[in-house]
Amino acid sequence: MVKLSERSRKVLRKIYQGLGAATISLLFHACYGMPIDSPVMYGPGPDKGDDVSLHGIVHSVKAPIPGIQVSVRDLNQIVFTDNGGAFTIIAPKQDLYLLQFEDVDGPKNGSYKNGEKMVYLGDIATPIYVQLDEAN
Repeated sequence: MVKLSERSRKVLRKIYQGLGAATISLLFHACYGMPIDSPVMYGPGPDKGDDVSLHGIVHSVKAPIPGIQVSVRDLNQIVFTDNGGAFTIIAPKQDLYLLQFEDVDGPKNGSYKNGEKMVYLGDIATPIYVQLDEAN
């Protein structure tokens, strides 16, 4: 373990205090990478009181689709599907959610049309399945 001087610790403390959790997480993942099979989440995390978990799988006619951007309309939060097409978004509790699905990685995993799905609060206990059609 590396021992830091008191002055170095003070400097690092000031730097870390100015950074938000998302920035620190982004720096960590930039340096050390991210597990390939874990969903990627950017935006507010699960630290609010009455949040709900919206989870599901995005697939085509043939198979699950990795790398699809999933967001909830009017929320500043984005996740990407993992290698199995799975996603999880933690969102504030409300009656209705409009989930938006966008293929942002280009032809890497195939090209798919964007989609939307309306989800009601009573339906979130079960996985949300979304099928995207292939783009021409």
